[in-house]
Amino acid sequence: MISKEKRMIAEKWFNEYFTKGNLDILDELTSDDFVYHGRNGDSSREQMKAFMQWFRRVFHNDEWVLDDLIEQDTKLVVRYTGWMTYKGGWFNIQAEDQRVKETGIMIFTIENGKVRELWCENSDAAILFELGALPKNSHQTF
Repeated sequence: MISKEKRMIAEKWFNEYFTKGNLDILDELTSDDFVYHGRNGDSSREQMKAFMQWFRRVFHNDEWVLDDLIEQDTKLVVRYTGWMTYKGGWFNIQAEDQRVKETGIMIFTIENGKVRELWCENSDAAILFELGALPKNSHQTF
């Protein structure tokens, strides 16, 4: 059973931060020493706000589904699926209002009702492929 508090944090993360681009929600949801661990290194709350400003310029009409939630101690794991429309601004990829799908897993560490750390693994390469940035038939998929 997932605690109500942790479920609410995940739902606000996707509904407020991602879908609405509400930057102030990060102040509510994250601790002062919040760290996002990504493949390009660690990011602060302010860097996450800058990311969302970019994201809202590049994608719109997004919809998110929280497919699975797994809780253990202070951690909440969320497997998610999202659909969004690309409107340009990512590398030099032409925008043709392409609808793309993202899948991923986020691991939240929640302490004292706030997200202290977040890890995320997502399907950026699949999105690039859908947008035509990676050549068709250039690699095998399973």
